[in-house]
Amino acid sequence: MATNTGSTPSSTETTVKYVEVLFNTINHVLIGYVTIYLSYVSYMNGFSNIFSWHIFLCAIGYHFFMAESFLTLYSSNSWTSMNDAGTKRHLHWILQAIGFVTIFVGTGLEIYSKEQNKRAHFKSDHAITGLVSMVFILLSMLNGIASYFAAKIRHIIRPIYVKLCHYLTGIVAFVIGMVSLALEYSPRRMQSVENKNMLISFTTIVIALTLIGAVKTIYGQMKGFCR
Repeated sequence: MATNTGSTPSSTETTVKYVEVLFNTINHVLIGYVTIYLSYVSYMNGFSNIFSWHIFLCAIGYHFFMAESFLTLYSSNSWTSMNDAGTKRHLHWILQAIGFVTIFVGTGLEIYSKEQNKRAHFKSDHAITGLVSMVFILLSMLNGIASYFAAKIRHIIRPIYVKLCHYLTGIVAFVIGMVSLALEYSPRRMQSVENKNMLISFTTIVIALTLIGAVKTIYGQMKGFCR
C-alpha cells in the first residue's frame, strides 16, 4: 500500500486547501461588494458633504486596504499565492500604508467638521471604537517597523515577540475598526433595514475570513516558541 511522503500532501490536506481557496474567493467578493456599496452610499449622499468623505475614506481604508493587506500574507490568497515572501511583505506594507492614510484623513475630516459645527467629539460608540482602532493602528505601524528590523535588534528583544505584537495590535485595530464601521450602518444611511442587516452580516463574515491566515500564523509562531 502506498503511503504519503513528506512532499506529497494527503487528500485531507488537499481538501482543506481547496476549502480555504473557496472561502478566500468568497471573502474577496464580500470585500468588494461592501466597499462598492459604501462608496455608492457616499456618492448618493453627495461628496460636497464632509461626512460622505468620512464614510468613503474609512470604508475603503478598513474594508478594502486593511483587509487586503492581511490577505497578502495568507498562503491561500488568490492574487498573492504565487509571490515570494518578500513581495508579499512589500504588498502588505503598501496596502497598510494606504489604509492608514485614508482612515486618518477620513477621521480628520470628521473631526474638522465637528469643530466647525461646535459639536462634541468621540461621544458615540462609533466614534469611541474608531478612536481606539486608530490608537492600535499606530501601535501596529510602530510594531511593523520594529518587525521589519527584527533581525537587527534581536540583541534587544527576540524577533518572535516583536512579530507577535505586530500581529496582535494589527488584528485588534482591524476588528475594532470594522466594528466601528458596522455601528454606523443605520437603516436611514444604508437605505433600508434589510441593507443594514446584510452589511452587518457581510462585515462579520469578512472579519472572520480575513483573520484565518493571521490566526494560523500566530498559531505557528506560538508552536515554535513553545518548543
